[in-house]
Amino acid sequence: MRRIIVLLVFSFPFLVAMAQSARDFIRMGNKAYRDGQYDKAETLYLKSIAKDPSFEGYYNLGNAYVMQEKDSTAFENYKKADSLGTNDPMRKARNFHNMGNIWYAQGVGAMRHQGGNATQAFQRAVDFYKSSLRCNPDDNETRYNLAMAQYLLKKNQNEQNQQDNDDKKQDQQDKQQQQQKQDQQQKDDQKKDEDKQQQQQPQSQEQKKDDMSDQAAEQLLNSAQQDEKSVQRKVNQNPNNKRRSLEKDW
Repeated sequence: MRRIIVLLVFSFPFLVAMAQSARDFIRMGNKAYRDGQYDKAETLYLKSIAKDPSFEGYYNLGNAYVMQEKDSTAFENYKKADSLGTNDPMRKARNFHNMGNIWYAQGVGAMRHQGGNATQAFQRAVDFYKSSLRCNPDDNETRYNLAMAQYLLKKNQNEQNQQDNDDKKQDQQDKQQQQQKQDQQQKDDQKKDEDKQQQQQPQSQEQKKDDMSDQAAEQLLNSAQQDEKSVQRKVNQNPNNKRRSLEKDW
């Protein structure tokens, strides 16, 4: 009999755990969450989801992750909650609101640390805040967050446009400087070629002078030879010249 009692005593917690429903785990998780025991709340919400996946289970689990600064994991659980859906528009509004908050925080972080895409983050925040207001138009907190997200979105868009314009101007200046360097290099190369041609030109002119002198000398020689032949023909044609020649022989 004792053995049976002992077994029942040790088996009782297991039987109690088996008897707990998904709703029971959510209630225990909510208590742990209120007590600031977010890791314990996470565990209990996961047990609830394992038994019966529900909008509330994923939504509460997302909240527990947010309090542990695990925003990306929290966002994924909010998405799962949205995919399961709920007939309560207020719960849907809070879910969208929290999703907007995650993107809003990411945008602020991107602005502070110059990392990530702040414009994209604020745009996502705006979209989720609008979805929240469609479910609960009277939520002033969401309306305020939406206004802030829209303001920061516009601010980042203007800064990004200014940065893009500055980058374009810098690119144009770089291209102009590069073109100026190329033009100057072409001028320098052209001047070098002209200087080289000028250095070679005197030699060509001197050579040309020499060529002209040789040609002139040859023309003079040819002219002298022609004159000599002409004189000789005249001598041969004159009869007096013949007689003087005969008389001399005597």
